[in-house]
Amino acid sequence: METRAAKIQAATLRQVAPRATDELLGAKLLVASGHIPVVTAMDAFEDEPIPAEWCAKRRQFGYHNSVGRWVVVDADELAALIVAYQVIFSKMLVGFERSAPEHPISLIDGIAWDIGTIRLTGAKSPVPVWFARRLADPGVWSSLDALFERRPPDEVRVVLTSTRGDRIPITANRRNLVVSVADVVGSPGKLAISPQALGARVFPGQVQRKFPIDHSEDCGIVWHRGETLTFSGDKQRLLLQLLFAAYEAKSPVLRVAYVLEEASYKDQVNTLKKAFGRRTDWQRFIKFDDGNCWIEP
Repeated sequence: METRAAKIQAATLRQVAPRATDELLGAKLLVASGHIPVVTAMDAFEDEPIPAEWCAKRRQFGYHNSVGRWVVVDADELAALIVAYQVIFSKMLVGFERSAPEHPISLIDGIAWDIGTIRLTGAKSPVPVWFARRLADPGVWSSLDALFERRPPDEVRVVLTSTRGDRIPITANRRNLVVSVADVVGSPGKLAISPQALGARVFPGQVQRKFPIDHSEDCGIVWHRGETLTFSGDKQRLLLQLLFAAYEAKSPVLRVAYVLEEASYKDQVNTLKKAFGRRTDWQRFIKFDDGNCWIEP
């Protein structure tokens, strides 16, 4: 969804992730639309792509190899798979009372859509929801930010995006809350957004919080002694979930190596400082010593 064309050849995707390809097609999140007639020839040209041709006489796709023999190519493998946005929008918002148009309303061709309104706890009226992709592209962001200026919401508007949370630019139009879907899903690897997690992002002041420290359901927000800290990375949030689970179970001390491994960090990320990058605010409530780490608010 973050690529320019938001499409991929079936054979290419299957080579990279065969199981995921079957799951995405089975769930109708990807659908076939046309063909991408390019193949890797299985002879002297195998190090570069060549075009596949449609032969009307044979009624099949294929190409001529280096000795002139016709090689048949399965049309299904050349299928162009595109994102089924309407299905994805429905699955993302399945946990909400939603009012939606019959088809998503295009706001920026192929980039942004109006996908209706949802009910959120704390909102006086239904909250309008848009979806946009590729927000890390400066040109795309400029177009969307200009649209925010031209079409301000009455109170607040949620703008969901497939862009990672740490790559979303900051808008001066504060009534447009841009949220990465990955940061508010109910569980990893799923599309359904948690109403509690999204509500905490939209109305953080209305969340009932424990003192001195509390967190949102996905640990994307941590409230520490009156300060709100936001964590957008998937691995950082998983790391925080592990530490908070231990803290709330009153057995707070965990091995740093265990936490990093469980949060799916690679071997070269072997310290909490590397895991959190340049930011240091996490050290206000996470302590570490002698290979151990724990929450100490």
